[in-house]
Amino acid sequence: MDRDIEKFTAYQMSVVTHLVNNRHNLELSNYGITRAQGRVIYMLERHGDLMQSELQKKLYVQASTMNGIIESLLKNALIKRRASRKDRRTKVISLTQAGVDLGHKLWSELHKLDDDLMANFTEEEKGLMISWLKRMQSNLQQKEEMEPGSTDEKKEGR
Repeated sequence: MDRDIEKFTAYQMSVVTHLVNNRHNLELSNYGITRAQGRVIYMLERHGDLMQSELQKKLYVQASTMNGIIESLLKNALIKRRASRKDRRTKVISLTQAGVDLGHKLWSELHKLDDDLMANFTEEEKGLMISWLKRMQSNLQQKEEMEPGSTDEKKEGR
């Protein structure tokens, strides 16, 4: 059995993720937000108004984490929260104009980061990379679904 960690896909991905997160955090700090808050803004800009529970699922975070992120964004007037017309208990999250404006800037920053990350790759290689990463996500999601008690249920204490 080969014990060279450099040959493990998960290790290499974690190193790249660490470097990307550091760079992304640095760029987002210029706007006074965290990466988690930026992810909410990205999702809302891309998908429009979302129920808080939908947003939580798309971001793979726990309810308590989502609440903290939402409260911070509300405090900074980047989002609005309102009760759903269908079910008053359900909260709908949307961007304010300040959130929309910031979202445009963040997308520009994200494109720069992606360009730097994928420099020296051909368009074909970029397509393959995305395809492989999506397949890895699917592999892990399927494995998680087959295991008794999903990770989310374990985290939520269900």
